[in-house]
Amino acid sequence: MKKLLLTSCTIFGFLLLFSSSSLAQQGRIQIGPGLAYGTEVEKLGISVDGYYTINEQFRAGLGLTYFFPESNDFSGGSIDYNYFAVDLNGNYIFHNEDKLMAYALAGLNIFRISVDSDIDAGSATGSYSSSSSEVGLNIGAGAEYALDFANLFGELKYAGLGGDFDQLVLNVGLRFDI
Repeated sequence: MKKLLLTSCTIFGFLLLFSSSSLAQQGRIQIGPGLAYGTEVEKLGISVDGYYTINEQFRAGLGLTYFFPESNDFSGGSIDYNYFAVDLNGNYIFHNEDKLMAYALAGLNIFRISVDSDIDAGSATGSYSSSSSEVGLNIGAGAEYALDFANLFGELKYAGLGGDFDQLVLNVGLRFDI
């Protein structure tokens, strides 16, 4: 998991360095929290994302989403599920007038699930854990509305396209200029 997060942050850092060195005067950085819902995990999650504006039509971003864990207790044990997603996205801004901006998004999704279980059922006693990561593509659209203190955003994307764990994700939140 640490390796996955480090790789994602490194890629995002290179995007920022490349973009800022060639188009420094056009750079705008936004970061903010949000709430997400995934149709496959059927859970609400918290997210944070950051975007760097490359020019009037393009921006690059990194998003992290932690879906609230699920726990199933049964006689003789329990099973806990944890879900985490990392998104590396590019946006094509096709409308930016007044206070409303609309964009298409595409990128890479890395989804991780981990399962932990404690079982006390006769011969099958112990703690077991397993995890899996899936890589797929993102495709979707979003909009931002400028408020006095931040931008209110909403996104609908199909995450994990081409991977074994794909889902529709709705994400809403605020983005602040830094």
